[in-house]
This record gives sequence, C-alpha cells and structure tokens, in this order.
Amino acid sequence: MIGQVRVGDWDAYTSPLEIADLVEMDSLLVSATNGGLLVYDRDLDDFTTYTKMHGLVGTDLSAVAVDVYDQFWVGGASPAGFIQLLDEQFSVLESFDLDLTEIVDFALADSIAFAAFLQNLDWGIMEFRYDGEQFFYKDVYNNWPVTLNEISGLVMAGEILYVGTDQGMFSGNWKTTNLKDPANWQQDDELTGSISTFKQNDNNILMVMDNDIYEFNTMTASSNLLWDYYHDSYEIYDVIKDNEGELWGVLNTKFMKMNTTAVAWSKQPGEKFKRIFYLADGTIVAGTTTGLLFLNENSQSFTRKKPNALLMNSVTAVHVLADGRLVAGSRYGLMIKEDVGWRNIVGFDGDDLIVSENKDYSSFVADTIPVHFGNYIADIEEGANGLLYCGVRGTYPEPNRHGGGIVVIDIDDPANFTLIDTAQLDYFADEYLIVKDIAKDPFGNLWIADTYATTHFEPLKVLKTDGTWGAYDVTSSGGVLSLTPNSIDFDSWGRVWIGSFEDNNNVGGASNGGVAMLDYSGDPADPDETEWTKVNVNTAASTNTVWSLGVNSSDVLYLLSPKGLHGLSLQFSNADPVSHYGFTYYPNISFSSGSKLRIDPRDNIWTTSPTQGVYVLTSSASYWPDINGLTAENSYLLSNNVAAVAFDENEGLAYIATDRGINVVKIPYAKKNSAYSNVDIFPSPFRIPTATPLTIDGLMDGSSCKIMTLTGRVLQTIESRPDVEGYQAFWDGRDESGHWVGTGVYLIATYDENGASSFSKIAVIHH
Repeated sequence: MIGQVRVGDWDAYTSPLEIADLVEMDSLLVSATNGGLLVYDRDLDDFTTYTKMHGLVGTDLSAVAVDVYDQFWVGGASPAGFIQLLDEQFSVLESFDLDLTEIVDFALADSIAFAAFLQNLDWGIMEFRYDGEQFFYKDVYNNWPVTLNEISGLVMAGEILYVGTDQGMFSGNWKTTNLKDPANWQQDDELTGSISTFKQNDNNILMVMDNDIYEFNTMTASSNLLWDYYHDSYEIYDVIKDNEGELWGVLNTKFMKMNTTAVAWSKQPGEKFKRIFYLADGTIVAGTTTGLLFLNENSQSFTRKKPNALLMNSVTAVHVLADGRLVAGSRYGLMIKEDVGWRNIVGFDGDDLIVSENKDYSSFVADTIPVHFGNYIADIEEGANGLLYCGVRGTYPEPNRHGGGIVVIDIDDPANFTLIDTAQLDYFADEYLIVKDIAKDPFGNLWIADTYATTHFEPLKVLKTDGTWGAYDVTSSGGVLSLTPNSIDFDSWGRVWIGSFEDNNNVGGASNGGVAMLDYSGDPADPDETEWTKVNVNTAASTNTVWSLGVNSSDVLYLLSPKGLHGLSLQFSNADPVSHYGFTYYPNISFSSGSKLRIDPRDNIWTTSPTQGVYVLTSSASYWPDINGLTAENSYLLSNNVAAVAFDENEGLAYIATDRGINVVKIPYAKKNSAYSNVDIFPSPFRIPTATPLTIDGLMDGSSCKIMTLTGRVLQTIESRPDVEGYQAFWDGRDESGHWVGTGVYLIATYDENGASSFSKIAVIHH
C-alpha cells in the first residue's frame, strides 16, 4: 500500500492457508479459510484472496457452497457465524448477520436453501427461500427430539432434508411438514452414533460415524457399512468416494487410500490435514492447515499449492524498518513484506536450517531456522547494526529448547542469528525466559524489559551499540524497580521510564507494578551515578498496573492502565518529575494484558485493546477519526483483538496487528514535508463526474491549493485544514459555483503561509 493512496484508504494482509471447506466451479477452486475466501484458478495457476476489503463480514470462514445460480454461499466460523452470498465475480450480493456463533454447512436447491448453525450452545437450521430474484431468510428450526451437541452436515434430496449429528442421522420433509415440530424429525434406526463427516455423493450420503465409514442411499433409504478398520484407533478427519468406488481419507497427518478391509497405502507428507475433496475431473485434493495438496496417484506423491501470504494470522508484533519494509512477529516466526510479496522465517524446535536462494513470490515463501520463538514474539526492534532484535515471551534456553529471551537475526540472511539466553538475561523458575519490550534510546542502545526476573532480581537490561551488556537490579534501585516490567521509553532529558504491572511475583522488595524513573550519568552499562524515582499511575493510585507507556516530544508521559489512558506532564526534577496529572481518556475501554500504546510521527497516541480495537488521541487532545476509534464494526479492521501498531512515517501508514492478520491504513499523520518537491496529483487524467476526488499528495503543513485555468482564472480554492487531511488535499472536480468543470488542462497551485509554492498541471476529462 505505497504510492497513490488516499488518506483513509485501507488494505488487509491475511494468511488464507487453513482450508476449512472447498467448492469447485469450472477452473476455480474456492476455499473457505481462516484468512478469507481463497480462490485458486487451476488454469492460470493463480491465487486471489477475498477479505473484508471486498465486503466480507469477517475472514475466519468455516463453510462455502455454490448454488444453481452460480452464487457462492459463505459461512463464518466461531464466534461470528454470518452468512453471505457472492456472485461469480465474488462481489457481495446479500449478507445475513443474525447473531449466530458458527455456520457449519449448506444444503442448496433452486428455490430453497438451508444452513446449519450453532448459536451459543444451541444447534439449528435456517431456511432461505428464492423469490425469483434473490434469496431471503424465512425461518429457523432448532427444536429436536433429542439434545444435540453437534451438527456435522446437511444433505438435501428432493423434499427430504438429512442432518448429520452427534446423535445420529435425522431427516425431515421440508415441503409437507413443519420442521419446527420435533416430532417431524425422524432419527434413522441404524445410524444412531456420533457423525463427524456428512456429505453428499450422488444419490448417497457418505459419512463417518463413530470413526467407521457408512453410506446411506437416499433412493432406497438404506445404509451400508463400508469400512471399520480404524474403529478403535486413529481418528478419521474426512473421507471421499471416487467414481470407481474407492475410498480415500485423511487423518491428522496421514493421507490414505483404503481397500475393503484395511489401508491400501498411506503417506505422511508433513502436513496437517483438514478435509479431502474429489473434483469433477477425478483429481483428489486435500485441504490442510497450510494450503492445498494435489494427489498424483500414479507416483503416490503430492503437488503443493499455497498462496504467497503471511505465515499465520495471529500477529503479535509489527515493526517498520529503516528501509520501509514491514516485519511482523508471531509465535512461529517472522513475516517480512517485500515489494514483491511476503517472505516468512519459520522457527522450528529442531536442528534443521533450510534457507532457499531462489524464491518464487507467486506462492508461499519460507525459510526455516532452528529457533523456538516461545509463546510469541512480544516486541521487535531494529538495532544500530541493522540486525533485528526480537523479544520472546516465554521460552527455554538450551538444552530444553533452541530458545532465547531475545532472538537477534539478519532477516536478509536468516542463517545469521543469535540467541540471547541466561548468560545475559534474568529468568523465572526453570530458566524460563520472558522479554516483553525492547526500546532503542537516542544513542542506539537497546533497553530490555526482562519480565519475571525472579532469579537475580535484574529486571532491566541494556545492550550498548558495542555489544556491552549492563543490568539494573531491584536493590540498587531502592525497591523502585518492579520484577514485571513490560514497557520502556525515554524523555528529552535522557531519563528512562519503565512501566510494570502488578503481580504476586513482585517479591524481594520489588515494587508491585507502577512506573519507575531512572536517571544515570556516564556509561549506561556501568553508570557513574543513578537516581531512581517511583511514580504512581494516577493520583488516586487505585491501580498501579501499567500495560504500556510512551513519552511524546513535549515530555508528556502517557500511561495505559486498566483505568484508561493517563497523561502526566514531566519536568526536569528527579525528586518530583511529574508537574501535573492530566485527564484520563477512554475510561470505558477494556485495556488489559496485551494492550499497547504507540506514538506516531505527529505525537498522536494510539492505544490498542485485545477486545475493543484501536483508539487514537491526537496531539490536540481530540479523537481520530472520532471517539469511537477503529473497530471491526466501524472500519475494515480485521479483528478487535489488536496486539500492536507500527508506523511508516515517510508514507503516512499505520500497520495494525490483529489475531486475524494485519491491516494497513493511510493516515493523515506522516513526517513533515520541508518542500513541495514530491507533490503527486492523481488520478491523471481526472475523469468526471466521479465520487472519488482528485488527490493532491505531498503537501507541507498548512498548505492551501487553487485550481485555475491556464490563463490564471481561479475556479476553486481549497483552504488549509490542518490535522484533517494532513499532507493531502482533495478536489471534487467542481468550481466555486458547484458546477463540474469542462474538459481541459488546469493549473494547480499549492502554497503555504510562509510563501512557499508549487505549480502542477492536471488533465480533466468531462464525460
């Protein structure tokens, strides 16, 4: 999202690798994934992913089907069970968001459609009818003759709707009976076990019941046991029957062909399986947690098809490098956004080092390194040496794990990595390492929040640019330091501010949470003098937990606590560093463990919540875009579970890490332009009438613009509106009277209050 982008534009990056369901239409394989709707064109060997940017309510999908009108039915996974209908071009036609928990399966006909759903703890079926133009919601059926704990699938055969459940198979006549009456559902006398797979196969229903494979003939209403070899052993995840009557199935990690009594052959290709599908041309394809696997039956081998994408959707840290590249962290490793696509560095708790020289960015790209990234990467910082420093939340050093509290890596040479372990870092019981923040001071030194430092009581570490380490302990701080630091920043006087959370492990004289201020002289790794001060989160001191902190350019210390966002004005007095406790913002937002505070290039405060999205307090104490913030409900935000924010100050971009992927939004807060040397006007030519305005990008602060004819007659003036458009101005193509201008070439003059100016030309085409 770099180039000709307007303020307010969004994009989304997801990992559509985990295949929950698949449907075929011509050359397209359309998959419901945990990262949106993944469309693979077999003819073009090309992937396209559809997300919230294309109108989807959410990106975690559980079911997909296609009806006789070539409309795709898409169902949402738990906890958001929406239903949407998409046309052949994957544009949204209808949305049904009925407060459901999950959509399990669809059964579709020309005039009627059914969807199996979970709502809280209740299982049911929704009915939709076709009125000649579109489907509409008609009714719901959730009264059963017995209590159901699961519905695994639906099959419609004429007037009969069949339902696979954990209590066996039920059937009901949707045309002649009222399915609201539990008496109108008949339980099959023979199929009474727990059905985990339930799918149509011509006139038959293929199912896995109690880990045995059965077939039910809808014409004769009779069932037949096909295979029971794994009855008391391995769990069958899914099964298909090909045109020759052969059975194929998948276990967790095994792909197999079955004969009448046992397994004909099986393979373990290193994938975790979810589903198996039989295509119209006889091709067998498996859906895995990491993409599609196509079977070559003759060689008993597989061809992998995976889109270029993130390693996983749950992103825990983001950082923008000095060269503008985005790096994201997760529990499994790093994800780097290159100009040509995504490149992943996957951590593996083994001895393998696999780094490929030639990378094909048209598909999934990953190198593997023997590193255990613990529970997740909590923070990422770029060192003065250009290496990446990753703070790891929860791992063990050798020999228990290939882990370290900090992983230092050259992302352009992944084999070049170092693990920082107990030789430099303090640790919890059993050498358990937890690093929650790495902050770079103005001199390039890295300060480390060494959380749960209960062994040596050294919760604050510093790594100088020359590689020298220093440590600060609780005793020397006079009990000001806490053993649970999770956020560090610096003020203009060079003082270090450390925020910590309350915890029962704050023992041995350590402060229980709160804010610690450190002022030192000399070498930070071996200071001549230190001075410590403890600061309460707020005057009431009802909580001393600090989830995150930051200091702006005016030396206002912002603290994020369970009570909200607090602003503390600082002064140059170590004994009394806080001159004023300001207002508490966002007291109604649920800030908890994992909440972050970040300050953008214009001193705006971005706060994140694990449950309620992103909230921005501007430097002028207003709200952007408004007091409601950015949520999954009011924006393209992929999820309200937000873990981190990072900024590209040159491009004016904010990257937002969520548990459903990464969003990027063009914001009106970029680094100030010092001249009009990079003014960019788009689109060119500008075609009107249009609802999309002309954008004038690259402006200096306080700029105004005039739209003029080539003879100098002013048609429209765009006045300066600071803190609204920022470095962009917009023209709708009308003159001051509100009329569209005619076709021609026009001058655009940009100028500021100090007399700087620039002139550009734009061609306008009036249709």
